[in-house]
Amino acid sequence: MSASLYYADPDGNQMEFSVDCFPTKEECTAYFHGKDIGSNPVGTEYDPEEWLTKIRSGTSEAELMKFDHSAPVSPIRGAMTA
Repeated sequence: MSASLYYADPDGNQMEFSVDCFPTKEECTAYFHGKDIGSNPVGTEYDPEEWLTKIRSGTSEAELMKFDHSAPVSPIRGAMTA
């Protein structure tokens, strides 16, 4: 599971910032070689301001790092592959 932040500037330059959210390297390797990887293996977009608010209000890291396999692919990332 990954958390990704996508950024597109006014000139059309696009960047992806991503972090793997696994407790161990072995769990990460198993995920990327497993059958549950789904159609969005890289992760979903998140709003850093929203996460900061959640962290400050007591939401655990584990809760934030839960991966939603059904979440849509970021429109910016989708545009990068079009």
